This record gives sequence, C-alpha cells and structure tokens, in this order.
Amino acid sequence: MKKIIFQLLFFAGIALCAAEYEIKIDSTSKTGRVKAGEKVQVKAAVFCDGKPISAGYMLRVYQWKDGTKNRFLNVPAEKGHTVKLSLEKPGWSYVSFQLFDSNKKPLSLKRGKRNVRVVGTGIILDPEKLTPVRPEPKDFDAFWNANKAELAKTPLKVIMKKEVPSPKSHIFYDVRLTCAGPKPVSGYLTVPRNSKGRKYPVVLVVDGAGVRNSGKSHYGNAVTFSINAHGIPNGQPKKFYDDLAKGALRGYTAFGRENRNTIYFRYMFIRVLRALEYVKTLPEWNGKDIIVRGSSQGGAQTLFAAAMDKDVTLAVPTVPAMCDFAGCLSKPTRMSGWPRPYDASAKNAKRRAEWDYYDCVNFARRITCPVYVSTGLIDATCSPTSVYTMFNQLKAKEKKIEFHKNMGHEGRNDIGQKAFMDYLARVSKKK
Repeated sequence: MKKIIFQLLFFAGIALCAAEYEIKIDSTSKTGRVKAGEKVQVKAAVFCDGKPISAGYMLRVYQWKDGTKNRFLNVPAEKGHTVKLSLEKPGWSYVSFQLFDSNKKPLSLKRGKRNVRVVGTGIILDPEKLTPVRPEPKDFDAFWNANKAELAKTPLKVIMKKEVPSPKSHIFYDVRLTCAGPKPVSGYLTVPRNSKGRKYPVVLVVDGAGVRNSGKSHYGNAVTFSINAHGIPNGQPKKFYDDLAKGALRGYTAFGRENRNTIYFRYMFIRVLRALEYVKTLPEWNGKDIIVRGSSQGGAQTLFAAAMDKDVTLAVPTVPAMCDFAGCLSKPTRMSGWPRPYDASAKNAKRRAEWDYYDCVNFARRITCPVYVSTGLIDATCSPTSVYTMFNQLKAKEKKIEFHKNMGHEGRNDIGQKAFMDYLARVSKKK
C-alpha cells in the first residue's frame, strides 16, 4: 500500500511540475513611450495550461513610479489585476507581476520560448531630457591618470598561458597577467585555429555581477579575451566559486565604499586597463580594431574601457550598471543604478563624493567611439532612467539606444549585436 501511495504522489508531482503558467499582459501603450499626463492601462490575466487559473494562487504586483517608493500588493491570481500608469515629468514607471502557489512558492512563468519568474511592462517619458544631479569631480581625470600610473609601475607579464580543451574553430588559453592591486587579470583567450599569420580584430568581453568562471566567448574572425571580474582562477569546480560568493567575496560591492581609493571596483577597472594593454601585444591583433562588450556590471566596465582607452573602436554595453548613482537625489526621485551605493540621507554626503569617480555618467563624457546601448522598462536593477542619464552624456558622434517595454534585467541588445556583427564582418574583409 505504501508503495502505491508513493507512486501516486510521485506521478502527481510530475503532473504538477509539468503545469505551464503564463501571465498575459495587455497594455494600452504599444511602444512604452508616452506623453505627459497620458493614462496607460495595464491588464494582467493568469493562465495555467492555457486556461484561466483556478483559486488558490496569489499574484504579487510590484509598482514603481519616479518620485514614489517602490511598493507591492498581493491579490488573488484568478481575478487578475489592472493598473494605471502615467507620468507628468521626464522619467519612468513600471508594473511587474509574479505568481505564487498556495504555499507561497514562486512559480516559473512562460514567456515566449523562455521561462521567467517575473513579467511586466513599463512606460517612459522624454528620457532624452534626463540629466545628472551631481557635478563631475574637478580632479576626475587626475584620479584616473594616477591609477594608470600605478598600473604602469607593475610591468605587464604573462603569469600563465595554458591551452585548455577547445572547439575545432579556435584555440582556448587560460591566461593570467600581472596587475596592480591584490589580484591578477584572469581570463580565457581564444584565437582562431590555423590563422596562418592572419591579423584579427580583438574583442574584450567583461563580466557581469557575481562570482564565476570566465566565459569562453569566441567569434569566427576575431581574437577574444574574456576576463572575470575578480581576477580569480578559472576552471575550478563550481563549489570554489560558490564558496567565494558566500565567503570572501560576499557583498563585494560594498567593500571599501567610504573612500574612492578603497572602493572594490577600483582594481576591477584597473584590470580592464591591463587586459586592454595585453591584447595590444598579441601578434594576432590587426593593430586597429578593439571591441569591448559586457552586460550589467560588464556594461559599466565597457563604458570605463571606452572612456579610458582611445584605442577602443566600438563599445556595446548591455543594460549597463553603475549609472546615475545620484538619481536618488533628483526631484522627482529616480531609481539609481546598481549597486546603489548610497541613498538620499545626509549621512551619505561624503560617500557620494567618493562614488562620483565611478559613475558612468562621467565616463560617458570621455567616450568618442561608437556606442550601442540597451535597457528594459521593467529593469529594477539597472533602471532605464539611470541608463538614459548616462547615454545623454555620451559625446560619441555615433550612439544609439534601444529600450524594450517588457524587458527586465536581461542581456538583450539587438542594435548592439547587429552593430557588433556588422563591424566584425566589415573589418574582417580588410587585409
């Protein structure tokens, strides 16, 4: 009898796991871009296996509007929910939905071919009018020139270059480089196999937030160097990175946050400079083309690279972090970009001045190469207002930005990907 009960429970569990949940959203705004005072109605309806959901599920509704606090409410999922969004001044508002079962466990949702935890939509008003709140530090360039000088005191040496298992198209190397600071540069270098002395553009791929192995990006007609954000060894067991994330690197974004010289991102950015220095020494480099790309935290490093090294010829930052830290001081209040190192309280006055040296709105003013940026209107990590505030400061003659009204903090950058692939195709044809 126990065996039969167990089997019944087991197969019931399989059936339960196979259920497909979906929240369909209907917005009266087709694009997400609105006029001042325009009323947008957003309706959410919940389905299970294509049918309206039954009672017993909870729908959590999150809502943000510039000038207000982020808030949420719980409603019975079978009733769905309707929200009205509007904006009076340049800014952003969004609503997102998450589904929970009767045990308050979040459920996976179908969205196209993907499964996600949160769906939603947003609106944006006159983002081109968004400007930084705080002035740029007068010694901004002097500070970063001093960091470059510190880096120069540590000669560039290859600590390790070890071939690792590779596909037929490329040879992969695990590489470590000397660098100023406590950690080396650590990443995977990929070189087209059987290049026969050919010269290639270089792609530097910089890492998003978290603690992980470097990626192994590779492109047909390019040399690629993918570095991890922390200068940690590659190729280790998953537990190695999990233990670092839970231990020595837990909460790293707050390390040394009271002083510009001890902020954790200082040496992360310096490692980007060393990586750029290294790729220029590669015999396979064509001596002309350097592309930098990354998402979120990697987007911030991409902007830093393009600002600090004029040899960068294309920058593709996707949903970039570290933009418009002072958004929380604006009126109406904007959501600051990740990692939001301070709030509007008076006790943080000194900290604000220290973080001005790491705000991408200031890097943006120094970028002259083409830049292609993306943002999502339900991204509560790297808010679209923070990204636009940075974008509006770009001095590049060629710059484009796209937003997706239903996208959160995801690595989608259609215009950036197209520009990247077109660029590679174009320069690969040159001798």
